Amino acid sequence: MEMDDQSLGGTVWKVCLFILVQALVYLILSQSSTVFSTTPRSHSFKPARSLSIRRWAAALADIPAGGDSSPS
Repeated sequence: MEMDDQSLGGTVWKVCLFILVQALVYLILSQSSTVFSTTPRSHSFKPARSLSIRRWAAALADIPAGGDSSPS
Protein backbone atom coordinates (compact mmCIF):
# COMPACT_ATOMS: atom_id res chain seq x y z
CA MET A 1 0.00 0.00 0.00
CA GLU A 2 1.43 3.31 -1.08
CA MET A 3 0.31 6.69 0.13
CA ASP A 4 1.01 9.65 -2.07
CA ASP A 5 2.91 12.60 -0.61
CA GLN A 6 -0.13 14.88 -0.52
CA SER A 7 -2.26 12.59 1.69
CA LEU A 8 0.73 11.78 3.91
CA GLY A 9 1.46 15.48 4.30
CA GLY A 10 -2.18 16.17 5.15
CA THR A 11 -2.16 13.44 7.77
CA VAL A 12 1.05 14.74 9.34
CA TRP A 13 -0.41 18.25 9.35
CA LYS A 14 -3.58 17.04 11.12
CA VAL A 15 -1.60 15.12 13.72
CA CYS A 16 0.60 18.16 14.44
CA LEU A 17 -2.46 20.39 14.72
CA PHE A 18 -4.12 17.90 17.09
CA ILE A 19 -1.03 17.82 19.31
CA LEU A 20 -0.88 21.63 19.34
CA VAL A 21 -4.54 21.94 20.34
CA GLN A 22 -4.12 19.34 23.10
CA ALA A 23 -1.07 21.20 24.43
CA LEU A 24 -3.02 24.48 24.48
CA VAL A 25 -5.95 22.84 26.28
CA TYR A 26 -3.57 21.40 28.87
CA LEU A 27 -1.87 24.76 29.33
CA ILE A 28 -5.17 26.60 29.76
CA LEU A 29 -6.57 24.03 32.20
CA SER A 30 -3.40 23.84 34.24
CA GLN A 31 -3.38 27.62 34.68
CA SER A 32 -7.08 28.15 35.42
CA SER A 33 -8.27 24.97 37.10
CA THR A 34 -7.37 22.45 39.77
CA VAL A 35 -7.77 19.52 37.38
CA PHE A 36 -4.01 18.93 37.19
CA SER A 37 -3.24 20.12 40.70
CA THR A 38 -0.90 17.97 42.79
CA THR A 39 -2.40 19.10 46.11
CA PRO A 40 -5.02 16.76 47.55
CA ARG A 41 -8.61 17.94 47.22
CA SER A 42 -11.64 17.30 49.30
CA HIS A 43 -13.90 14.81 47.54
CA SER A 44 -17.06 15.90 49.29
CA PHE A 45 -20.12 16.91 47.32
CA LYS A 46 -22.35 19.84 48.12
CA PRO A 47 -25.85 18.79 49.18
CA ALA A 48 -28.56 19.47 46.63
CA ARG A 49 -30.74 22.43 47.42
CA SER A 50 -34.35 21.43 47.86
CA LEU A 51 -35.61 24.63 46.22
CA SER A 52 -33.99 23.77 42.88
CA ILE A 53 -35.30 20.21 43.13
CA ARG A 54 -38.78 21.61 43.65
CA ARG A 55 -38.36 23.84 40.59
CA TRP A 56 -37.33 20.85 38.47
CA ALA A 57 -40.26 18.82 39.77
CA ALA A 58 -42.68 21.64 38.95
CA ALA A 59 -41.23 22.01 35.46
CA LEU A 60 -41.54 18.28 34.83
CA ALA A 61 -45.12 18.26 36.13
CA ASP A 62 -46.06 20.82 33.46
CA ILE A 63 -44.97 18.52 30.61
CA PRO A 64 -47.92 16.56 29.16
CA ALA A 65 -47.60 12.80 29.46
CA GLY A 66 -48.69 11.85 25.95
CA GLY A 67 -47.10 13.32 22.81
CA ASP A 68 -48.65 16.39 21.21
CA SER A 69 -51.04 18.36 23.42
CA SER A 70 -52.38 20.68 20.70
CA PRO A 71 -55.98 20.02 19.57
CA SER A 72 -56.38 18.48 16.12
